[in-house]
Amino acid sequence: MERTATRVVLAKVGLDGHDRGVKVLARRFRDAGMEVIYTGLWQTPAAAAKAAVEEDADVLGLSFHSAAHLTLAPIVIEKLAVFGRPDIAVALGGIIPQDDIQAMNEAGVAAIFEPEASLQHIIHDINRLADSARTSRRAAIADGHLDDWIAASRAGDRAALARVLTWIENGASYEEITRRLTDVDDTTIVVGITGAPGVGKSTLIGRLLKELRQRDKQVAVVAVDPASPITNGALLGDRARMTLSAEDPGVFLRSSASRGELGGLAPTTGSMIRAIVGAKIDVLIVETVGAGQNEIAIRDWASPLVLLLMPGAGDDLQLSK
Repeated sequence: MERTATRVVLAKVGLDGHDRGVKVLARRFRDAGMEVIYTGLWQTPAAAAKAAVEEDADVLGLSFHSAAHLTLAPIVIEKLAVFGRPDIAVALGGIIPQDDIQAMNEAGVAAIFEPEASLQHIIHDINRLADSARTSRRAAIADGHLDDWIAASRAGDRAALARVLTWIENGASYEEITRRLTDVDDTTIVVGITGAPGVGKSTLIGRLLKELRQRDKQVAVVAVDPASPITNGALLGDRARMTLSAEDPGVFLRSSASRGELGGLAPTTGSMIRAIVGAKIDVLIVETVGAGQNEIAIRDWASPLVLLLMPGAGDDLQLSK
């Protein structure tokens, strides 16, 4: 059965250094049941578009307060087309003068939220755009495009790989996944990164990505974050710690919500690993939810494992446990 949530990427594109407003939106979207990927400050148009493609976002939300929307929003839309996903809806928020709205619509922007727009209105319109994206996705799969995406992902097409991962996340059966994802490449090194919340997992991964790319390795990351047990929404912020590789075509980043799964991973992490290791990837890094003493599911999928510990967080007996 299909299990879907609105997936929205939020990006601050340009030199605007203020992100309080977009973080408020991110939390409210999460509380509305969405899976929200926040990419961080000072994103380039290419980095924002690449994030939306890799996350297979239903909507890419761009926030502007520096009057750069007339220049940068059309570039983001052009980059989405270059990456093979001109269908991803782009929404603008922030300081957008009334006189600029027609130009933005003509450039292909799907929704524009002026400063006086209510949160209820914004959430409604984001979900409306997401509903349209999900309808198009289901129609494409019904028309037989899933096999095309799988074949393209095996040939190294990252946009196609992102689509395959969404198919897996949204309820594909284990039997169907096993049948379609055959002949998996077993030469990919799968590394597990785990540790307590805030210990620095994402920051370490960001540094590892730079080092591995200097060695000319094709690298992928699956970063799992917790989902709210109340709303089922999730704030997925690991990409914001990996901005050094935001534009690198040799790095594929995918955020994943735990969706109620215990053990530190998401229900579909294993199947997502299966899809990624068959997609011309040399090293796959899997980051767990901020883990405690009993979240050990990553042991079934990764070797080597890296456990990050926080200095001073207990005595030798605590460490032994």
